[in-house]
Amino acid sequence: MNILLWVLQVLLALWNLIGGSFVIRNYEKIGSSSALSALPQPFWVALGAIQILFAIGLFWPKTVKIAAIGLALVSLLGLGLYTQYAGFPGMLWGVVPALFLAFVAYGRLVLVP
Repeated sequence: MNILLWVLQVLLALWNLIGGSFVIRNYEKIGSSSALSALPQPFWVALGAIQILFAIGLFWPKTVKIAAIGLALVSLLGLGLYTQYAGFPGMLWGVVPALFLAFVAYGRLVLVP
């Protein structure tokens, strides 16, 4: 179980590092799109930075629990924003990582303390 959790942690960390860096590098496009223009561009930069910090936290054993919970919440926040402003398509891109992050958090809190 510990190996499965580490594999998921590494994959989810890479997923969120790439996603957070994309948001930071392309915040002009994201914040100025017609669907997501209701939120200011600094919000997107902050969201990407938080995503990167939590993703880095998945690599340190002492911070995995907090980082997994934080990234799950960030994924659900992004999912909520996406569905509110852009519609239903593409929801699985936020739901699946959030479920895996919740599993990692549960695994580190309960299964493998």
